[in-house]
Amino acid sequence: MGKEVKKENPQELIGPPEPPKEAPEIVVSETKEVSPVLEQPKETPVATPEAPLPPPPAAATLAAASVPPVAKDEFTQEIESILSEDLTDLFLKMTPEQQEEFQAKGEETASKIRIILSSAKVGMKKILVLISEWLKLIPGVNKFFLEQEAKIKTDKILLNAEEFRKEGKL
Repeated sequence: MGKEVKKENPQELIGPPEPPKEAPEIVVSETKEVSPVLEQPKETPVATPEAPLPPPPAAATLAAASVPPVAKDEFTQEIESILSEDLTDLFLKMTPEQQEEFQAKGEETASKIRIILSSAKVGMKKILVLISEWLKLIPGVNKFFLEQEAKIKTDKILLNAEEFRKEGKL
């Protein structure tokens, strides 16, 4: 019939398997016993009429002084107050970590909204999405409540933006 095709064994192509390599020898050295050192609790200074409290460490003072407060314009403060309306109870139910994240994201959202409103073409949809994303950080809240709150806050912000434009502040 034609040419016969010889089937090759893959083992023939690569050769016989290599014997397993020996594991490297592990040398165990002697260890000396270390006695645990018990730390004595440090005494905390107590203010008495004769001896006032010592001043705080210089590093703490420098760290606090090196962070200047961020100056926010009147309109940004107005946006932040609108965003925080009616959320006090929900905010207080959050853990401190969640509160910190929520507050930071809220300030970021307010600054983004401020930028959007200062442009010539205002995108209501963009503002609504920003607020919705921020409100989604609240744990265990109804989706429809979040949508309604985002819409209410968007409308209030747009109304205030119009007032600021009339006054020439925006």
